[in-house]
Amino acid sequence: MAFLSAICLFSGVTLAGMAPQRSVRQATFEGAGGGLIMLGLVIIGAALPLFR
Repeated sequence: MAFLSAICLFSGVTLAGMAPQRSVRQATFEGAGGGLIMLGLVIIGAALPLFR
């Protein structure tokens, strides 16, 4: 779970960071990056009860 979350967070940050360089598809990159960041945080939140 932690590995999947890390992949989502890293991918989201990478896409969000690339957005200003891609003027034509900037909104798409920002949306996808934000979605992946949120998915990574949701995975972390869902896995927290496993660490009790």
